[in-house]
Amino acid sequence: MCWRDRASKIGGGQLSAQRTYRLLHVFPSFAMGGQQRRLATLVDGLGAAFRHHVCALDGDLSARSMISDEAGAVTFEAIPLEKSSLISLNNLRRLRRLFLESQADLLCTYNFGSIEAVIANRAGPNLPHVHHEDGFGPDEAGGRQKPRRALARRFLLGRSLLTTPSTVLEKIAVEIWRIPASRVRRISVGIDVMRYRVEPQRSEGVITVGALGALRREKNFERLIRCFSAASEGRKARLVIYGDGPERPVLENARAASPARDRIFLPGATLRPEQALAEFDIFALSSDTEQTPISLMEAMAAGLPSIATDVGDVRLMVGDEGADFVIAPENEQAYAARLGELIDDAELRARLGAAARERATIFDQSAMVAAFRALYLEAIRADA
Repeated sequence: MCWRDRASKIGGGQLSAQRTYRLLHVFPSFAMGGQQRRLATLVDGLGAAFRHHVCALDGDLSARSMISDEAGAVTFEAIPLEKSSLISLNNLRRLRRLFLESQADLLCTYNFGSIEAVIANRAGPNLPHVHHEDGFGPDEAGGRQKPRRALARRFLLGRSLLTTPSTVLEKIAVEIWRIPASRVRRISVGIDVMRYRVEPQRSEGVITVGALGALRREKNFERLIRCFSAASEGRKARLVIYGDGPERPVLENARAASPARDRIFLPGATLRPEQALAEFDIFALSSDTEQTPISLMEAMAAGLPSIATDVGDVRLMVGDEGADFVIAPENEQAYAARLGELIDDAELRARLGAAARERATIFDQSAMVAAFRALYLEAIRADA
């Protein structure tokens, strides 16, 4: 039975509480990242009423290990597409076949890298659609918008529901892409706050500055290595960056060139961020572009003081107490100086960490799960 046949059984615009909804998630990549971690949370939170088929357009499904699926509610499929500047007819045909075979109730697409899936759906079968726009790559960092991409979003997403995690991205969607405000939903990311309330496992006699994230260019861990090298001179400190990705060779070279090379560590990715954070004395975020970074939420929930670049909603996230340690991305001298203050001052670290821990309660995942459930059902209901 196709999705339209099933939808026709929904009477009076009311969705049955007894039925199961099939969600087709099309990601540019399902490598480790914030979107993938959020989906893992949603799979658990949405429960048995939703089943999920996750597709990766680059063939990378490595983040599937983050999803605990004892109920068998999630399936995965690698669909490596041809490289194209925007549209490939072969890709559109392949995606259209996927949609028809999926029997999905709802199509979920992610970021501009899935735009061909949006086009294929518009050409038919025209599934109900929610587009998740969570941020930009290095080519659109700092709010730079490529005109062709802005136009594509404007014309292709105007009839869909669009969700963003930050006030910055919500404003871009409405004012630059000109998506009708009535179709844009800002849903803040949430985490399992209590998961990060673990006993610290810090090293004696050395301050550990730590970071978590995919090793991609927009995360700019090279900046963090430079700033740590300057800030840690003459101080007993080390830098640990958990993560993996395409920038690892670049970061290995940056570490080798640093005077602090013997105190900089790249241990790889971790599936237990709470354990990694328990090792840190200070959390550092050095990205060129973010919206509402999950790693910062996790660090705050763990009671860590943070230093971060002033991107996306980071300043709003940390609040007044931590605002002095949110630094313009281009001002590496100020970043290094502030990082040095945190390394030196245990009382300051304790005060900022306690404030972060208290503030992190606003990131509890229950509100996020409820908002996404409502959004997905709204999209299905509108089509039915």
